[in-house]
Amino acid sequence: MKDKCAREIHWAFLPDRYEPLSEDDDEGRQRAKEEKKKKKKRKYKKVKKNVGKALRYSWKCFMLGLHSMAASYATPLTTVATLVPEFHAEWNRR
Repeated sequence: MKDKCAREIHWAFLPDRYEPLSEDDDEGRQRAKEEKKKKKKRKYKKVKKNVGKALRYSWKCFMLGLHSMAASYATPLTTVATLVPEFHAEWNRR
């Protein structure tokens, strides 16, 4: 059975030729900023396109609902009574 003991940690020193990355690189930072702006612009464009599609579809549904509501108020009650059984017959077949 092994006794409990502390682990040994081996340290590795950096080689002499190691050059740390400098944050003073203005060109790299500028490029990163421009790339970030382009990415944000593309994302905004995509969201704007999708929101536009959703609004157009919602508007079409809304207008269709208004038209059907107006049509239901405009039709005489005798016509509505004859149309209702036809719709239910179609629903049961599916």
